[in-house]
Amino acid sequence: MNEFYIVAGWGIRFLELIVVLFVIFSFRKHSFSLFFGGKSSLKTPADHKMHSCFLTALAVLVFHAISGSLATYMLDIEADNQLVIKLYYFVIVCTTAAYAATLYLLHVIRGCYFTRVARYSLYITLFLMLLNAAQLLLRGYLGNELLYSIYGPATVIANLCEWLIVAKYPFYKFMETRIRQEA
Repeated sequence: MNEFYIVAGWGIRFLELIVVLFVIFSFRKHSFSLFFGGKSSLKTPADHKMHSCFLTALAVLVFHAISGSLATYMLDIEADNQLVIKLYYFVIVCTTAAYAATLYLLHVIRGCYFTRVARYSLYITLFLMLLNAAQLLLRGYLGNELLYSIYGPATVIANLCEWLIVAKYPFYKFMETRIRQEA
C-alpha cells in the first residue's frame, strides 16, 4: 500500500506542476508580473484573482515537493522506530504550518486579495496539519494506531482536493477562452 501512496504523491505533484505551467503559459502577457510585479500590476479584481491563484498553485507545488522530499528523508533515518515516527509527523506538521504562513505572506507582500482558492487551500492545509498532529500524538507519543488506517487515504484525498481547487481557475479560464474563440 505504501507504493500506492508514493505513486499517488508523485502523480499529484506532476498534476500540480502542469497547473503552474498552464497558468504561466495561458497568461503569457502577465508572466513577468506574476513573478515580479508589484501592487501596480493589480488593477482589477480579475488581476487579483489570477495572481492569488498563481501564488496558491506555486506554493502548493513547492511545499508538496518539499514535504515529500522531507518525508522520504525522515523515513530513511537509521534510528529507533518510535523516534522516526515522532520526527516524521513533527516535520510534516511544521512544513504544513510553513506553507500556510508562506501563502499568507505571499498575498500580503504581493498586495492581492485572498481569494476562495487560497482560503480553501488553507482549510485543507489546516485539516492536514490537524491530522498529522493527531498522528504525532497518537502514534508518536501514545503508541496508538487509531487513525493509522484512515491517515493514508485521507491524505491522498485531501491532496487531490487541493489539486482540484488549484486547477479549477485555470480550467475555467481555458474553457472561457475556448468558448470565445468558437463564438
